[in-house]
Amino acid sequence: MSVSYADNAVLAKAHAMYGKRITKENYNDMLNCRSLGELVGYLKTRTYFSSDFDALPTNIDSAQIEEILKMSLLKKSEKLCEYQLSAGENFYRYFVVQNDIRQIMIMIRLLIIGKPERYLSSLPPFFNSRTEIDLYELAKVRSYSDLLKALDHTEYQKILKGFRENYAEDGVFVLIENALNKYRFSFLIKSIKHSKDRRKKNEIYELVKYRLDMYTLTSAYRLLSLDSPNKIFVRDFAVPDCTNLTEKNLQAISGAKKATDIIDIISDSYYKKDFSKVDFKYIENATRNMMVNRQLKGFRYYTNPTAVMLCYLFLAENEVRNIIHIVEAIKYNIPAEKASSVLIGTES
Repeated sequence: MSVSYADNAVLAKAHAMYGKRITKENYNDMLNCRSLGELVGYLKTRTYFSSDFDALPTNIDSAQIEEILKMSLLKKSEKLCEYQLSAGENFYRYFVVQNDIRQIMIMIRLLIIGKPERYLSSLPPFFNSRTEIDLYELAKVRSYSDLLKALDHTEYQKILKGFRENYAEDGVFVLIENALNKYRFSFLIKSIKHSKDRRKKNEIYELVKYRLDMYTLTSAYRLLSLDSPNKIFVRDFAVPDCTNLTEKNLQAISGAKKATDIIDIISDSYYKKDFSKVDFKYIENATRNMMVNRQLKGFRYYTNPTAVMLCYLFLAENEVRNIIHIVEAIKYNIPAEKASSVLIGTES
């Protein structure tokens, strides 16, 4: 198989998968479901998630639905990674790292609430055979020291060692998440640098800069909202040399006194035009809305298979988030009109 043929296969597969996306009509129907059972029935009979919801227990709960949806997303990543690997690219490794971090963060969250025994994980073969983490050992973790031991000889252990004494303190979870994500993003940037095609590099850099900056702004806002003593770390959310934020913006982030200062910074940055187009209610909704619009544009116009793959997987992740919001709305009897207000990208 030639590289050009394999590249085309990645593009074709991503576009074919996007063609099966959840429609506005699907979202409206799901918002009107009156029970989780009715929602699952709809997902199984009226959407492309049908095979994911085969052989389900009678009384499926919200946590099970969420896990099935996230596993479906992982399977999409697996399919595209297999195509990309055949094209001679190594960007698939980024998705392995991304999933590793997700598994670690799940365990840390469970340790904080004192219920590590709840950790369960099964991965598609592609990821299971390529991760550096021993998932069997991870499932046996009952303390933070156990976690460090389970991650022995990995980069993750080096990152997490510094949080051994205070991992459960208020605001520290955000810092752990940031430290791991900075490693994830740095890994992605290194992968881009190894590409020999300058055009490919530029398209991916455009996406990554946007994504990193939205992450930086959202994380800084969240940390300041916590009124955390760790405000000195706010500047540390940015990844050097891969940002559209100016030095002035970064200094403003570092000196921010309250969460609303971040809104003023966005309005005076490279992103002011995109930000002006969204209806700000919550920081996560605003930045995710901006991201969806940016990824849609890239998905439709990029010709670089890796860039298109990154765009599609973000859009698929957003779709899963939307459905999880609907699950929560049904669980807590939130009116459909209110629930619909937090859904992002449902018009596309």
